[in-house]
Amino acid sequence: MMDRRLTPVQAAEHLGISPEAIYVLNSRKGNGFPQPVYTGRTPTWTPAELGAWRAAHPSKRPARKREDPGQGTIRESHELRAHLALTTMRRRPVLTSELLSLTEHTMREAARQLDAEVEEFHGQADHIHVTVSYPACVSVANLAKQLKGATARAVRRSRGTTEAVWSKTYYAASADAHSSAKFDQYVEHLAQPVNN
Repeated sequence: MMDRRLTPVQAAEHLGISPEAIYVLNSRKGNGFPQPVYTGRTPTWTPAELGAWRAAHPSKRPARKREDPGQGTIRESHELRAHLALTTMRRRPVLTSELLSLTEHTMREAARQLDAEVEEFHGQADHIHVTVSYPACVSVANLAKQLKGATARAVRRSRGTTEAVWSKTYYAASADAHSSAKFDQYVEHLAQPVNN
């Protein structure tokens, strides 16, 4: 019987690392990482090959546990927060109150998929501001990509259109526990009408 083969995503889960790390390990020669067998263009490995490599190259940090059966969820010792601002394509005022509600719900679900949490969400017709706490294994760029992608798909599906929702650029900054008050003042300032 042939041993089952793991795709890069499955191999990453097996080793407790990111899929990106699998591709990096596979692309660097001389690091002892097992040579894959390609199925089409997809590299694959057996669990035994990966297990032998992991035994020779132990993890530099202990494996991260998400659940402790007797104790509940284990909290990690870091508190990473990001403030993200997304604008609609060409700052068009397309986000109605229904679409803002859909965007917030979708963003919260997408964040949960990354073990992140949307702490604050504020939106107007042409942009949104969100504060997200996220784990150290998620980059801010990947966080923004996942949140923008999920919300764009939901908004396009709701509007029955294929046009782009978000501008390609976004604003990201680290946020601390004390920046919430400043953030609220900033959002209130944005809501005030501009005098001409």
